[in-house]
Amino acid sequence: MTVRGFMKMVGVIVMTMAAMALVSGCDNGGGSSDKGGSSAGSVVGEWAMVNQTDGGQTWWKFNADGTFVQYNDAGFSSQHLAGTFTQDGTTVTGPFTNPGVGTGEIDCTLSSDGKTMQMDFVEFWHDPPKHNPINGTKL
Repeated sequence: MTVRGFMKMVGVIVMTMAAMALVSGCDNGGGSSDKGGSSAGSVVGEWAMVNQTDGGQTWWKFNADGTFVQYNDAGFSSQHLAGTFTQDGTTVTGPFTNPGVGTGEIDCTLSSDGKTMQMDFVEFWHDPPKHNPINGTKL
C-alpha cells in the first residue's frame, strides 16, 4: 500500500467516525421524537410544581416512555391527571386528560441544565381556554 493510499483510507475512516458521532448524538439531543432521553436537560424524572396564580403545589412525574402524571401529593400516590409529551431541546409539549373535567395541554420551557421549568398549563374546558403559569423544580 502506498502512502497516498494509506492517507485516503485514514481519511475515509475519520469521516465515517465523524458521521457516526453526529448520528448517534441525535439519540439524546432532543429531536422531535425525543421522549426525554438521557441528556442532561431531560424532563424525565420527578418534579415539584407551584402554580404562580394561586400558590397551589402539585407533583409531576415525566416518564422515559413519553407519558406524564400529575399528583396531588408529594408521595406520588394520589393521581390527578395524565398525558403524553415530546421534548425538543428545552421545549416540552403535550396533551393531557383531566378525568371528569376535560382536556388540556402543557407547553414547557426547561432551563438548559434541566433542573427548573416554566410551564403554561392550558385548560381547554374553559371558554376561552385558561392559561396557568406554573414553575417547577426537578427533585
